[in-house]
Amino acid sequence: MASPLPLTTEAAPSDNSSSFYDYEDYLDQVAFMLCMKEEVLSFGKVFLPIFYSLVFVLGLGGNLLLLVVLLRYVPRRRMTEVYLLNLAFSNLLFVVTLPFWSITVVWHWVFGSFLCKMVSALYTINLYSGIFFISCMSLDRYLEIVHAQPHSRLRTPARCRLLAAMVWAVALVVSIPDVVFVRTHEYPTGVWNCYPDFGGHGTPWKLLLRFQQNLLGFLLPLLAMIFFYSRIASVLVRVRPPGQGRALRIAAALVVAFFVLWFPYNLTLFLHSLMDLKVFGDCKVSQHLDYALQVTESFAFFHCCFTPILYAFSSCHFRQCLKAFLATALGRHQAPCPAQAPLSSSSDISNLTAQEEMTSMNDLEEKQAEDFPTDGEVGGNEA
Repeated sequence: MASPLPLTTEAAPSDNSSSFYDYEDYLDQVAFMLCMKEEVLSFGKVFLPIFYSLVFVLGLGGNLLLLVVLLRYVPRRRMTEVYLLNLAFSNLLFVVTLPFWSITVVWHWVFGSFLCKMVSALYTINLYSGIFFISCMSLDRYLEIVHAQPHSRLRTPARCRLLAAMVWAVALVVSIPDVVFVRTHEYPTGVWNCYPDFGGHGTPWKLLLRFQQNLLGFLLPLLAMIFFYSRIASVLVRVRPPGQGRALRIAAALVVAFFVLWFPYNLTLFLHSLMDLKVFGDCKVSQHLDYALQVTESFAFFHCCFTPILYAFSSCHFRQCLKAFLATALGRHQAPCPAQAPLSSSSDISNLTAQEEMTSMNDLEEKQAEDFPTDGEVGGNEA
């Protein structure tokens, strides 16, 4: 969770049982209570607000710009652009939660119980939906290029909207623990915090949610992206369409960016889980992991700033629309966005899109037909 969890425990029980097991458990609680985290909290009060503010400004500006361009200049959005639109909207909702956590770190939670649940749910929903929409965009590129079926029933607007709705539904289901268990806590008197309260089952729930993040929020999307883009790369190398080298570099950059942003955070969560299972660790290790969790989680938040822009700027069509928007905003004369160009120039638009969107499907099908005269579908030959 982005919300800072309390790093102290309740007072150790005064009942000293005669059994060795109870006495050992008592000693473990006393030892943990002596592992103070004041330095970790002091570090977070300086580091987290600065980083959250930076991500908020960059994410808000970049995703708003992306939304405006897509909504104003791309009226006939293809499947990837629909996913990109949902990704930008998801990122906007995500960065809106960061000021709440910044204020909480510096001071305490002052927004009440309802916003505690609402902001926590928004954080989780848009954390997962953003990752899922990146995976959807990889799947769409895979279907478009590897199987060369621009009019396939798998890529119809209705199927696209259905898949987008499923992504939001899954992200909503994943956020249920935040709605159910997250609540405000007053400790000490007059100081409120917003974090989950799992009752007497705190450790199992923490392990479950961490492994859920490792699996759904990193491992499965990463494996999917590696599979999709490796298949795309093999087709591009074989068919050699215009802009092949640039398309391969973009595909590699998308996979590397996802890995670099999310791997450190997920590794830290996994190590935290091992420590909770008593596989290893002591007070010093716990403190180091707390530092690492603050830094890696904040670094992962850059996904809402960097990834949508990387996807958008991989398209020359988008860059042309962005130039048209900026020229209009600055009151300068600029050629219209290709999406608004007259029909007589459709061939120029097609050539432009072919180079920058990895390949025009017409050109791709022609090249595949030359290489595979018995089957125009590359994916069918490779199956």
